[in-house]
Amino acid sequence: MQEVLTYVVVCGAIIFLVKKFFFKPKKNSSCDTNCNCS
Repeated sequence: MQEVLTYVVVCGAIIFLVKKFFFKPKKNSSCDTNCNCS
């Protein structure tokens, strides 16, 4: 049971880091091209 919880936490952390580092620049670049907010 502890192994399952560990895998869930690790997967959650990886998903969080991927969203933080890979999807944030896309959002900023689209914002720059659409509204020049930066």
